[in-house]
Amino acid sequence: MSSTTSPPRPQLALCVGVTGHRQLTAKAQAALTPVIARLLADLASVTRALHGEHAGVFAPDEAAFYLLSGLAIGTDQMAARQALAGGYALRAVLPFAPAVYRKDFRGRDAKAFDALLAQSQAWSLPPQDGPREKAYACGGESTVAQSDLLVAVWDGEPARGRGGTADVIEYAVRRGAPVIWIPADGVSPPSVLWAGFEGWAPDRLDRDCVPRRLLDAAVLKQLLEAVLAPPSDGDERACVAWYLSERKPRWRWRMEYPALMALVGAPLRPTRWGGGEDWQTFRDQPVAGSDAAAGGLAVLEEAFVWADGLADHVAQSYRSGLVFNYVAAAGSVLMALLGIVLPPARIGLELAELALIALLILNTSAGARRQWHRRWLNYRYLAEQLRPLRSLKLLGAATPPRQVAAAIGPAGRWTDWYARAIWRQMGPPPTLGGAEVLAELVAHIAGQELDSQVRYNASNAERMHRADHRLHLVGTALFVITVAVGLASLAGLLLGGAALHRASVFSILISAGLPTVGAALFGIRGQGDFVGAAGRSSETEARLRAAAATLRSHPTDLMLSCRAAENAAATMLSDLTDWRTAYRHRKLAIPA
Repeated sequence: MSSTTSPPRPQLALCVGVTGHRQLTAKAQAALTPVIARLLADLASVTRALHGEHAGVFAPDEAAFYLLSGLAIGTDQMAARQALAGGYALRAVLPFAPAVYRKDFRGRDAKAFDALLAQSQAWSLPPQDGPREKAYACGGESTVAQSDLLVAVWDGEPARGRGGTADVIEYAVRRGAPVIWIPADGVSPPSVLWAGFEGWAPDRLDRDCVPRRLLDAAVLKQLLEAVLAPPSDGDERACVAWYLSERKPRWRWRMEYPALMALVGAPLRPTRWGGGEDWQTFRDQPVAGSDAAAGGLAVLEEAFVWADGLADHVAQSYRSGLVFNYVAAAGSVLMALLGIVLPPARIGLELAELALIALLILNTSAGARRQWHRRWLNYRYLAEQLRPLRSLKLLGAATPPRQVAAAIGPAGRWTDWYARAIWRQMGPPPTLGGAEVLAELVAHIAGQELDSQVRYNASNAERMHRADHRLHLVGTALFVITVAVGLASLAGLLLGGAALHRASVFSILISAGLPTVGAALFGIRGQGDFVGAAGRSSETEARLRAAAATLRSHPTDLMLSCRAAENAAATMLSDLTDWRTAYRHRKLAIPA
């Protein structure tokens, strides 16, 4: 479905979530109002400056700003008014349907709620079993999931009920989201709570031990650079520039790898450029008709199609280059041996040998120059980061995997930055309506997202195992034949006989040639890591089956469904991380 001539550059956007106390004194509100207004203005100013500094990686559209608020009395409504006054668009996550939630408000507060709701892009969460506080807690989780950072007006005390301000802050900390803490008195200086300051694992932290910095201009710029900008490392920046300058390949002309897989009886499934049936069936889900679902999925599909298509193309080039190198190396040895057996054709065979060696060197040089290996690893990882975002976004309160370690500094990965940028560009999630709609959506995600990946991994495990086994059998057979021919030749030499002596010349060809071909097959087998790929796919299949079963076991509980979907996404990325690690040092090289 790609309509662009190169991978889409994401629009620069900043979504600020807000949480805070409902009951604030008039004095506190008077003190807090200018603090929040100034903070929102500073966030917008620094973001616009970042857009200018990184114009080449973002779409030319002006930066967009959103405030995500639950529209509750106190902090939520105060921040919403300041955001609208400062040019932010307002997004509202409602813990209940609007008519039900409105019962929380009285008099002027109800009128304020109505006025703000009318100016917002709002979605409501499906009804939840259990106490009313559970819905507020789910609203807090959704706020964190859909925001780049959280602004919290907090008195420093524990939550007074489930889903209170302290709980939302705790959840954000453990999810790796930066929290700008504004003390509720409006006088004490704000600070930033964030695991990324030290590169620590956020799930082991809480609001008391998370790294903390006083908020000033330098910290704010550092924070927004880490959240919004591509990594500062020069090599990662080069990868971004290369990816965004890619063009859709007209054809795949490297066919050595598909030919090899067909020969060993493990043919690859045909692939084509585009979202295909997988995306078409995924779009056919309970909330497909909503603008939020349709628009967000379209943005994501466009990004995925490019990453997936380029990954497939470059993977075939790299793998075919690998097969060609081993075949060419073995062929050059065979040409040299044939020159001994066939003296009249020696000149032609030597020319063929030199041509194969030259092509081998050119092929390796082309692979290094075009970075087949690195592009394949990066683009496939990016595609699989993007794929589960469709499920996580539709659920509303699910958080995509975050790259937190060493988030400030040069160690971040450009694929993490790009996936987060596409996530925020997808916009807010849709309203799921009643519990029955949530149950239908959960069943759809389990069937179209997880079951399809279970089938793929099962098929891939079987295909890789078959390829590995048959390469092993053929390679071993060549060595066994070599031993047999060698023994026969040795017997002939010992017994004498002119005919057997003349045949010994050909036995030299067989004794040296067959092991050369066998070694090439074992080299392809080892460098291709077929057995490792089969094992990883089998393990991933089992974990995804368990994740799908877990997801189906809680069809009407949004929070548990979100955790199950997040776990499935983490499982898929864990498999990709293992694969990426295994292949990291398998660059295309001249066979030894």
